[in-house]
Amino acid sequence: MSTGEPSPTSTRRTVAAVFLAGIAVFLVLYETQGLLPAIRDAYGIDGPTASLTVSATNVAMACFLIPFSMLAPRIGHARQIGAGVIVAAILALILPFTPTPELLIVVRFLQGVAIASVPATAMAYLSLRLPPAVLPGAIGVYIAGNTIGGLCSRLLTGLASEFLGWHGGLAFTAVVSLIFGLIVVWLLRHDLFSTARSRAVVDTDTVDSDPTDTDPTLTEAADPSDGNDAVPAGDKTDDGGAGSAQPPRRAIPLRGGLWRIYLTGFLCMIVFGGSFTMLGTRLQQDPWRLSEGAVALFFLIYLVGTVVTTYYGRLATKFSRTRITLAGMVIALAGAGLTLVDSLVVIIIGMSLLTAGFFLGHTGASAAASAARPGVDSTRSSAIYLTVYYLGTSLGAWLSAVLFSDFAWPGVVGMCAASLIAVLVLTLTGAPIGFRKRN
Repeated sequence: MSTGEPSPTSTRRTVAAVFLAGIAVFLVLYETQGLLPAIRDAYGIDGPTASLTVSATNVAMACFLIPFSMLAPRIGHARQIGAGVIVAAILALILPFTPTPELLIVVRFLQGVAIASVPATAMAYLSLRLPPAVLPGAIGVYIAGNTIGGLCSRLLTGLASEFLGWHGGLAFTAVVSLIFGLIVVWLLRHDLFSTARSRAVVDTDTVDSDPTDTDPTLTEAADPSDGNDAVPAGDKTDDGGAGSAQPPRRAIPLRGGLWRIYLTGFLCMIVFGGSFTMLGTRLQQDPWRLSEGAVALFFLIYLVGTVVTTYYGRLATKFSRTRITLAGMVIALAGAGLTLVDSLVVIIIGMSLLTAGFFLGHTGASAAASAARPGVDSTRSSAIYLTVYYLGTSLGAWLSAVLFSDFAWPGVVGMCAASLIAVLVLTLTGAPIGFRKRN
């Protein structure tokens, strides 16, 4: 029987599958963001309406993250991830053929429903499959996959649009996403086809079988905080000698300052989603009037986020999450201010700093939300965090379009500054939770 500790090969396969799943779904999540001027002109709609092609997808994700987090233990985390990446890619193939803006927005909403199945499940799947020592790093790799997917979503779509038009750009991105989705299904094949058989064994032999004797993905109804192995180093909580007894769970976990973590993600994503949504529109106006392909190259700034999330695990062993978040918000504020300068070089530097600061805050908050705590369902907590996180994306995309129409780019920067200052206040006034300094 298994000892519950996955082999190195299984660990690498799990991390690779979730990493590629993040790339696959984020490839199609933001595919219209860099094409908003073209979509606006093609359908004869205004900027805020065109921005709904971004907001609708994120609203759908926010609405379905928690339902999918509750569904995953019933159908299997791996099955839900595999189905989500395939359905999202198929809907992306339909997107270029939508004849009206209303239908375009509806298909984008449906894409958000399919995409939600992956982020609602991925971090919980990692926490169930991996040893606690490698979990923070694995979460960083998963978020790095999201970053790469988000980057390629804008970059590939924009560059392909230069040669194929915006319809062809969307189709090209959809095909690439489908290829990645098929690879994810292949990597998850063992969990996909063994879930039903193993669950039957667990149901009929619950007395004689240790839950750690089965594949961790198959005992998904178990509380990941029940055993010491599920608690990341530095996050263990003294139970006061109560043994294995755990406080009762709450439907909406807010204890231990979790509401601050949720709100941090919400505010950070208002900044990130809003600034990048309107960046292309700004650069396609005077004095630059860049093409869609040239604007797409600006999304290479996302690589800054990939670096930050990859090395976040190392930072977390030296500094508390609070310190990292504070540093991130200050860096992002400085970057937002630099983007006010009408210089492409300064704008690149400013957006790079804003991106680095955002990912310092988001990576720590997402890991803290998914960490095991007594009386808290880590899967549900992670899903709630992502729900408010993507609501922040939706609000940021729409609000930035409205502010840009009325106040141009300074209005967007004002929105970013207000949100970042709010995160600073939340972090300074709240008790430090999440990662702690460790030797």
